[in-house]
Amino acid sequence: MKAVVSIGRNMGKAINQVCQFGHLLGEIAVLILLLMVSYTVVMRYFFNNPPIWTEEIGCYLFIFIIWISVGGVLKEDRHITFDLVFEYISPNTQIWLKIVTSFVGLLFCVVLAWYATRYTFFQYQFNLESSTLLSMPLWIPYMTIPVGGIIISLQFLVKIAGYFSFLSGQKNKQKENMNHGA
Repeated sequence: MKAVVSIGRNMGKAINQVCQFGHLLGEIAVLILLLMVSYTVVMRYFFNNPPIWTEEIGCYLFIFIIWISVGGVLKEDRHITFDLVFEYISPNTQIWLKIVTSFVGLLFCVVLAWYATRYTFFQYQFNLESSTLLSMPLWIPYMTIPVGGIIISLQFLVKIAGYFSFLSGQKNKQKENMNHGA
């Protein structure tokens, strides 16, 4: 049993590192997007020669930023939450509510990743391209959606395991307190 727990912890650490790396990539992409938009503004207003490629690449970067960073956002619990209910329920009930909502989130992300993968493969299979001058193969920007969906799904699994581990630790503490009190 200890070997399984050890493997699970190592997998959790690896998934957390992937999420942190994705978050870092998202931050780098935000910097690139900022520089690109600044370049476009300078070219448009000072030289009256706006580049045609920046709008399309900017949209693809924006999609990349969202989907590659989402696992890191979940890992750090920096997503939007509805805390009003949590103030009025017990800590144990809070954990159970987090488990349920994490399972719902996991199910949604798995379904999303599945359909996004199918759609991305469709784009690749038929070699569909953007209808702009860049003629970007659409499977390239669309690929970030299934990758992000897989990353966040894995992070949901880590979260769920952490919640169950927390509950298990609480039960062990209660048993210890009961044994010492008797």
